[in-house]
Amino acid sequence: MKKKLLLGTTALIAAGVVSGGVAQAAEEPITAGVGGYFRSAMGLISQDDNDGEFAEGAQSFTLGNDIEIVVSGKTTLDNGITAGFNANIEGNGGGTAANGSAALDERFVFFSGGFGLLRIGQIESARQSMTVFAPSGNYNFGVNSPFFIFANPGNAAGFFNVRTYDDGLGNEDNIKLVYYSPTFNGFRLGASYSPEDGNNGQYGGNAGDAASGFQNNASVSAEFHKTFGSVSLGLMLGWEGYVVEQCGATAAVQTCDNNVDSTQIGGSVGFGEWSIGGGWLETEQTTFNANGSSRDREDFDLGVAWWHGPFGVGLQYGQAELDIAADNTTDELKIYELNATYVLGPGIDVGAAIAKGEYDNGTAGGLDNDYTEFKMSAALNF
Repeated sequence: MKKKLLLGTTALIAAGVVSGGVAQAAEEPITAGVGGYFRSAMGLISQDDNDGEFAEGAQSFTLGNDIEIVVSGKTTLDNGITAGFNANIEGNGGGTAANGSAALDERFVFFSGGFGLLRIGQIESARQSMTVFAPSGNYNFGVNSPFFIFANPGNAAGFFNVRTYDDGLGNEDNIKLVYYSPTFNGFRLGASYSPEDGNNGQYGGNAGDAASGFQNNASVSAEFHKTFGSVSLGLMLGWEGYVVEQCGATAAVQTCDNNVDSTQIGGSVGFGEWSIGGGWLETEQTTFNANGSSRDREDFDLGVAWWHGPFGVGLQYGQAELDIAADNTTDELKIYELNATYVLGPGIDVGAAIAKGEYDNGTAGGLDNDYTEFKMSAALNF
């Protein structure tokens, strides 16, 4: 049903594009430009497990960077419709872990006008794009940031940060249709659909029911952003679902939850130089617990931030809990972080953060781990 509704919406938009008028010679062609960022950071880490040993031989000093080059362009036609494209080159994607060679990340075309905004391509879902994060004083760091996670909690569950955006179930940038409604008095709706979990349905990409493969990825979301005098308010609510067509080695063997989904809420309030808020995401896992019950992962974050001119300071708390299939226990990761930023000039900033992490292994006799990080960053945006 969701698929039919989305296809119907797409047909209406296409009809509006056709009936909007024929492009005139005076219209400008698409003008393209280049932007992006280069972020670098260093970290000093102290960490141990419950025996007082340094966790998994990790280094006490380490470096990292994150690079993205964005090529984009657009034009506005005489009928009022804007058409354009966006292609992100991720400097740390593709290749091997050692060389981090360049690879295309998100890439899509879009059409916008009185009907709203339509995107087609490899892009995050409507739910994920409307995420409201805990306020931060440094957006290179943070309990909810995937960038510069230097400490290694050493947990078998494999979670290193709090995430209230990417649910980790499928390919977040699978090729999809994404639609956003026009904004009415601060309200906006979004919906997205991807028939499969790949980056392309052509050239053999339409592979059918692969074992543990995700299909029919759909999401719906709503957001409200409005300013009341000196107070700004942001709220969001989202849902995203998946179908696992083949849970086992064969289509006749169903060994997992084949209709998993994620539910998300978030909100923030800003007043003057201060902001406070957070988010929550609950995600069903595809495999079951040992007793046959469903497994979940639950993440949430809270934060308060103060920005004054070129200075920013933030205090955040985040927590992630993951059910473990083998013994019906729950692993837990808590992160506390104090971070700050100083903007040197247009597009250039430096920052620092102190983070404390606590990992609790729910399995009897399992290794717990604590760590402390001191991190410094420099970011250039162009």
